[in-house]
Amino acid sequence: MRIAIIGITLLLPALLLAQEQTKQERKVRGQLARGKAYPAIRNATAMLIKGGHPEFFALRAQAYNSIGEHAKAEADARNGLKALPGNAEGLMQLALAEKGEGRLDSSAAHLKQLPGAATNGEVLYQLALVEQAQNRLHEAMATINKAIAVEGDPAAANAKLHRVKGEIAALAGDTALARAELDHAVQLAPADPVNYNSRGYFLHALQADHKGAIADYDRAIKLNPNYSYAFNNRGWSRYMLGQRDKGIKDILQAKRRRPGNPYIYRNLGVIALQSGDTAKACTLFREALDKGFTALYGGEVEHYVAQSCGTTSPGKPPAPPAPLPPRKDQPAAPRTNAPE
Repeated sequence: MRIAIIGITLLLPALLLAQEQTKQERKVRGQLARGKAYPAIRNATAMLIKGGHPEFFALRAQAYNSIGEHAKAEADARNGLKALPGNAEGLMQLALAEKGEGRLDSSAAHLKQLPGAATNGEVLYQLALVEQAQNRLHEAMATINKAIAVEGDPAAANAKLHRVKGEIAALAGDTALARAELDHAVQLAPADPVNYNSRGYFLHALQADHKGAIADYDRAIKLNPNYSYAFNNRGWSRYMLGQRDKGIKDILQAKRRRPGNPYIYRNLGVIALQSGDTAKACTLFREALDKGFTALYGGEVEHYVAQSCGTTSPGKPPAPPAPLPPRKDQPAAPRTNAPE
């Protein structure tokens, strides 16, 4: 699930410690607000090299989280918290890094430790995403409803809350609520490509309406031509419609834009396996595992490897041929990494 993470900007004004910001800090925050992660990393690094500016650990962690470099984000967040114990921004970035790495229990625990977490819309939104990824759909729905109540007016900035409520409803089987919420998110923020990507997957692809899904993915890609997740999702839907070559082309486009996404290798692996190229499929499945598929999405790829490739890793016995039981952090239905 998910953003990934595209351009997540978490300034969290309600959580910031009262302090005067330096010119360089304002510059880095401005870059993060505009989605300029790499310049923010360079400028934050320069300040950290100078020494005496530990606040830049959290800012650099935010930049790393926004581009999917979650291990680097975690290291920065932890270093920042050592220097500034209890720093809210550092704790938030640590929780987001853990979510991105699939350590969902730790992420949820750290989100709940944030000051004012129970009444902060951004924290509740992130917690709902974690609970959704854990397949704790009842808790996720309650959390996202709290976030919507806290935020109040249905402004464009709150479209993501309705989007996530729609995703949770879809996973819970409430198609009517899912349609209402996902459509509402699009109406609130028609320029946000994430809304179309999520609607395409949760409202259409989950119901095997791949033509409808592709129409939404097309909109998402038109708004953001570098939207890796939408390319990956569109590629899978095209493949499911029998458009194998177009599907692979889209998934490879996704790979060029975000090569660290394990679901890309899962999708390519399944296509190779179903095309009869078991050796290629096994290489791709193992790459998906190396990139953390199991922690993020559950045991599906391990199962493919055990069935078709021998063992999941050297010295590890094969999994049983029967379908694996659901994990607490496994989505309720197969996913193509739609959330972000």
